[in-house]
Amino acid sequence: MDDNIQATILAVDDEPSNLNIIAGYLKSMPIKLLVANSGEKALTVTQSTMPDMILMDIRMPGMSGIEVCRQLKSSPKTADIPVIFLTASDGDVSESFAAGGVDYLVKPVKSEELIARVNTHLKIRKLVKSLAQANSLLEGVNESLEAKVQERTRELVALNRNLRREVDERRRLQDKITYLSEHDFITRMLNRNAMESELDIALDGVGESSSTRHYLLFIDLDQFKVINDTCGHIAGDELLRQVADTLRAVTDKQDVCARMGGDEFAILFSSEDMGLAIAKTRAVKTALEQQEFTWQEEQFQHTVSVALVEIDNSIDSVSHLLSIAERTCYYSKIKGGGEISVFNASRELIEKSQKQAKQVPIIRQAIAENRLELHAQRILSLHDASEKKAEILVRMKNEDGSLKLPGQFIPVAERFHLIDSIDRWVLSHLCQWLAKNPTDASFCVNLSGDFIAKDSACEFITNLLREYRIPKGQLCFEITETSAIANIDTTVRFVNTLHQTGCEFALDDFGTGTSSYEYLKKLAIDYVKIDGMFVRDIDKDPINRKMVESIAAIASAKGIKVVAECVENDAAKAILSDIGVDYIQGFCEHRPEPLPGLCSQFKMQQEHA
Repeated sequence: MDDNIQATILAVDDEPSNLNIIAGYLKSMPIKLLVANSGEKALTVTQSTMPDMILMDIRMPGMSGIEVCRQLKSSPKTADIPVIFLTASDGDVSESFAAGGVDYLVKPVKSEELIARVNTHLKIRKLVKSLAQANSLLEGVNESLEAKVQERTRELVALNRNLRREVDERRRLQDKITYLSEHDFITRMLNRNAMESELDIALDGVGESSSTRHYLLFIDLDQFKVINDTCGHIAGDELLRQVADTLRAVTDKQDVCARMGGDEFAILFSSEDMGLAIAKTRAVKTALEQQEFTWQEEQFQHTVSVALVEIDNSIDSVSHLLSIAERTCYYSKIKGGGEISVFNASRELIEKSQKQAKQVPIIRQAIAENRLELHAQRILSLHDASEKKAEILVRMKNEDGSLKLPGQFIPVAERFHLIDSIDRWVLSHLCQWLAKNPTDASFCVNLSGDFIAKDSACEFITNLLREYRIPKGQLCFEITETSAIANIDTTVRFVNTLHQTGCEFALDDFGTGTSSYEYLKKLAIDYVKIDGMFVRDIDKDPINRKMVESIAAIASAKGIKVVAECVENDAAKAILSDIGVDYIQGFCEHRPEPLPGLCSQFKMQQEHA
């Protein structure tokens, strides 16, 4: 234990001689030693003075050490105090660990063994406390940041709405110079400016507690131009008047109707739900299309294109609302007219999903035609410049020869479960290439959760290693925390099985999950790759630096090497070196390039060594 570390240790034993022996062994350490000769006294001392560690005899009269430990672990106040059991029999070990003990020593206790165990668990406790403090600080900063972001977002939304409203108000003032009233001269309905005012009021009321919702019905006459061109503008004006009369007849008194200009009309109304709103829209459309227009003994039957838009908080202004309504109505019109189109927020998601689905056959074809390429990015050791290590990356070649980066096709492959095929392609072609181009470099390969979950995954890799005689230690598989969480038991078996073949494993994107450190215990990991979100601003952000320091310390205590991703400048590199990070990866040292090119550099490096 370092000289600057102070700690309080409670020794519990019903035999005074044993307490004297423990005190003698620990007298050289800078600690404060408390003693208790029974389980009951141990609980009393613990409540008044919170020790950093307890050395607990198991078998004592009255309350046993096991029961004392259970009571300590049941209380949030004392649950994290490490308890090392002292026992005269190995038979008590299983029960002591089940009660919550972190370690045990068999009596008679040896001085060196006691001091070593005490030092080890005090250091672990210090690291855990340091991490808890860092997490607490980070939570405080996050809460403050979130509050500021929310406040600023509200300000920006309000500012944006006020700005749009000001623009709308100025435009209305200019229009009033031309229009002497708020009504359309031909139809005697409200005009566009008046409707915009009503829509503005409706937008202000969005979010208020009410069982009704507001809807905008936008109507476009499909054959208006035909009547205007064949019968003249007078006939067109008469048709507009008759349409206005029909709308007044089929709408409720509280509905707001307006002629928006040309052959376009709009109705603002309320309804309890979208289903009733659609039913009302159909009724309006039917009434308009059943209306026959007669001019000079010639009859005209017309259809209308209709858009229905629910007014919700995704719409930030009147102009935004009208833009949506006009585009949605145009969508009805280009389908041949006489259609009802309903706008809702899910349409954009559906369109995005459809766009992604179109890429599925393209990705499948690229895999079948071997139009994937292996690229690599060097991983630099901060302790051994001669070490050759890189991460394998994949690119997809389009039919015109251009390359797609992973971000352009990997998310689609993951969503539509093509990622397993890509993983197998990468593994197969990498092993083939290594068999033809022997090198002493080692390579990291990303594996998806879909691949790991397959029962055949281990056998597939094992067969490749055997077929292409890949040396032990040449391949390291990177597993993200997300894929590990998805099926932790399968991941544990996968890692343990392939470890026996000489393959190594890295836990990628470390630090982004809520249980990152828990998986260090469950998985036999050789490396952790600190997520780039903590590395990019490490030279500017003290919180990021503290997080990296904590991760590096915990990993070091478990004998796990640390890789920092997204290292972009020399300042960050220097800080990471001081912290004790083992490897760095990023544009600061190397930009990804085709695998053969990087291996040529490795070969030249070896020749010049």
